[in-house]
Amino acid sequence: MKKAITLVLEEEDLIELLRILMDEDAEGALAFLRQHLKGKVREALEGG
Repeated sequence: MKKAITLVLEEEDLIELLRILMDEDAEGALAFLRQHLKGKVREALEGG
């Protein structure tokens, strides 16, 4: 079954995401995912 996650970001978070992508910053990407997605992924898997 497919699940969807909606991620709403402030402008500063979008700028940080762009920096991560441009720099290919693996550590920054992992930190960003942990900060912004951890709860949402758990929620989606638990049926929330």
